[in-house]
Amino acid sequence: MNTHTHRLPTVGVIVTHNSQEFLPELLASISNQTQQLDQLIVIDDRSTKKTTSMLSEHGIIPTRAISVATHITTRIAQNFQQGVRQAPPNSVVILGDHDDVWRPDRVEHQVRAFERAPMLAMLASDGQVNEMETLRTTFPIPVNWSAMSKKKQFTYTLRHSIATGGASAIRPANFKDVNVPEDWIHDRWWSLAATAQGRMALDTKIVIDYRISPEQQVGLDTANQGADPLTWLSGHARSAGVSAVKASEIMKLVIRARG
Repeated sequence: MNTHTHRLPTVGVIVTHNSQEFLPELLASISNQTQQLDQLIVIDDRSTKKTTSMLSEHGIIPTRAISVATHITTRIAQNFQQGVRQAPPNSVVILGDHDDVWRPDRVEHQVRAFERAPMLAMLASDGQVNEMETLRTTFPIPVNWSAMSKKKQFTYTLRHSIATGGASAIRPANFKDVNVPEDWIHDRWWSLAATAQGRMALDTKIVIDYRISPEQQVGLDTANQGADPLTWLSGHARSAGVSAVKASEIMKLVIRARG
């Protein structure tokens, strides 16, 4: 066990739904971290008793999801927001999908990134998909990201999905507004919001083993890498039903990025 003392509260947030097949390996990987979480919050979205019983066997009492949204991205985002709101205000929140496995040094690596950069809002790391591919195969990042201006970083983020929630961590206190608008998935919106503030960090450290299940509704297969900002925005509007009013939400970020 690594005894590194960290001043920031460290909280894991997992959202589950009928995850009994994956939970044992996930929970074991969280327990085997070189730096332990201070708290693990599990939001359960109306799973069967098989899932809730398995969580109980591991000493975890999940919080029932309160979202009743029918749109899948909105529902997932609201579930994660519910977990984030339960975390201490100044904590580092390690986000996790219910079907992935955390590498042993994930928490230590991501917490130290926030300790080195106190104003950081979000860190998006990498994950192993299979023997040949990582998440960065689908979500490539510029090698000169840290040297790019805030405006250029934001333009790139509009064109490309740069963050997968299951491999990311956030510090809610460093967002101007951590709330995710309806019809947006949490990781996509948070990456845009953090980049607009100039508080987004990317790395190629593999922190999870990413698993794709047949029931997966949001993930690699739904990534939309538009050719330009307008193409991405129009494609997102069609797929998520974003109205002109909703499009105005991202324009606020555009203005912030230019500031």
